Amino acid sequence: MRTDFGRLEAVSFIFYPDKDSNKYSRGVAGLLTGSERFPGAGVLSSEGALRSGAGFCRYMGEGRFSDSLVLGSCPEIVLGEGACDSFLVGSGISDILQDRRRGLARRIFSDASMYRERRGWLVLDAGGMDLILDSPPVVPAVITPHSGELQRLLKNKGVEAEAEGILKDPVHFAKLASRLFSCAVLLKGPHTVAAAGDFSEEVEADCHFLACAGTGDVLAGFLAGFLAVCKPEGREGFVKACAAAAYLHNLAAKIASDSLDGPGHPIVAGDVAANLPNAYLWAIQKDKLDL
Repeated sequence: MRTDFGRLEAVSFIFYPDKDSNKYSRGVAGLLTGSERFPGAGVLSSEGALRSGAGFCRYMGEGRFSDSLVLGSCPEIVLGEGACDSFLVGSGISDILQDRRRGLARRIFSDASMYRERRGWLVLDAGGMDLILDSPPVVPAVITPHSGELQRLLKNKGVEAEAEGILKDPVHFAKLASRLFSCAVLLKGPHTVAAAGDFSEEVEADCHFLACAGTGDVLAGFLAGFLAVCKPEGREGFVKACAAAAYLHNLAAKIASDSLDGPGHPIVAGDVAANLPNAYLWAIQKDKLDL
């Protein structure tokens, strides 16, 4: 019997700064995202990360165009390399191995000195997921495929699976991918599954207005920032933190679309990012919302 990841579990991963907090202690997230073909992914992933509660976010763009676009939309972001608690690689990048930042991406994947305490967390999205095909990363990592992307990744390991079949049994395929690639998996779909090894959590992604361009970029950026903030311990803690981020992302979409108690209305990805702080508020106010 399936039990979905719930509000109280998500709330347990929300970090509250205190009087001794500073922008570094609150978590530093780095984003290697966006491209000339998909520059908006850099903006949307940055907006997601900045609204995660992380105190400091770095953006490593493809060039002046993507840098200026992101900085124009997100003046809080800092351009350039630097040590981080977590990184996101891949949103808006079709082929990381052909990207001009591929050397930096490989260092993030394999060099512990890229992380502030020589430990941290790595989110691989879109074309960045190809980094996982040949070897495991130096830090705990999570890939964020939808069913079609997971079909392609599994084929590289000799596993034939149709996207429709993956959607019918997402827990099985998320766990299988985790074992094959030695990482955690956040398999997006109507029931989003976070898994590592034989442990998994399910999040009911019941805001169907999320099915629009760019919401995955927001989620990936938010997840990277969220991990930098909550700093999960152990395999199960990592899986639960990924599930918590997915839960809050879905809740932000419900708030943006006014679909908490009704049919709601269409939204765009930026609306989801803008409402991530409101999702935190709704989640902690038990008397106002029972999900």
